Amino acid sequence: MKAFKAFVRTCAIACAGLTSLSMAARAEDIVVTHYGSLLYGVPYAIALEKGWFKEAGVDVTGILTSKGGGTSVRNMMAGDTLYAEVALPAALSAIKEGFNIKILSGGTDGRSSFWVTRVGEAIDKPADLKGKRFVYSRPKSVSESVTLAALNSWNVPVADVKMIAIGDFGAGLTALEHNKVDVAIIPEPIYSQKEKAGVKYKVIPWLDEKLPAYTQTVAIATDETIAKRPEKLRAVIEARRKGVEFLYANPKESAAILAKAYNLPPDVAASALDNIIKMNPTWWNRGELKQPLMEAMAEALGSVGALQLPIDWKAAVQPGFEPAAKTQ
Repeated sequence: MKAFKAFVRTCAIACAGLTSLSMAARAEDIVVTHYGSLLYGVPYAIALEKGWFKEAGVDVTGILTSKGGGTSVRNMMAGDTLYAEVALPAALSAIKEGFNIKILSGGTDGRSSFWVTRVGEAIDKPADLKGKRFVYSRPKSVSESVTLAALNSWNVPVADVKMIAIGDFGAGLTALEHNKVDVAIIPEPIYSQKEKAGVKYKVIPWLDEKLPAYTQTVAIATDETIAKRPEKLRAVIEARRKGVEFLYANPKESAAILAKAYNLPPDVAASALDNIIKMNPTWWNRGELKQPLMEAMAEALGSVGALQLPIDWKAAVQPGFEPAAKTQ
């Protein structure tokens, strides 16, 4: 009898250990482009702080970052990562290259950055762009795509400028300040950080004024994950939706959450959110896929040879993952 009881205790301990391992295995990581440095990740930071991932049915324990472009797609594909929000150009390029991924839902739409040059630089009209050096983060990134589209909108051939990939936006601004490049994009919260530090730039507000509305980022997952874990994906998208709606309804508290998640001074976080909302009041979307805006981005890229057209949208998009329409 003693031997039997010992055996039962051993089995109980073993089962408890297996249960613990099983619980750990259900924890999920997701990838969000530039998380911790740019503002694509604010709705996720809010959802994580509020516990909305678990409430929706997925235990997100970590939000992994990337430096944009195809890096975000590769980071998701490299491990057992559930989901990623990436630049639309990166997603479309990966699909064209045969990656087994699909677009699930929307992320961000339209402009969200300041175009700048050095104070006193004579860049006041489209003709002044010829011969200038433009900096962007990485190939297939939002910054590259929007720069190409902006040049195209003013009929400035890409061959007439120099495009320089530098990886990090901060490095791009350092290059600008040291006359290594002539035009840079400053996204938030970098703009507010520089402003607080007293750094002065000449803003070029007209550079992207002719651009049509366009999709910046989308959510993606692998075909295997879509088939095996669709409810987990819907849970992430639902938690993010709640984060977006909370952000717009509670900007002051959202700024506090951003400051904590991104290790920013509270005034910088507040300024960054305020600037984005003033510039583009619907930049973070609830998760809707806006087909005309996605097509606008694809067409802009195709017009300068940065993406092979046409796009088979039916093959690229997995239906059934967008949030329900918002009720009034």
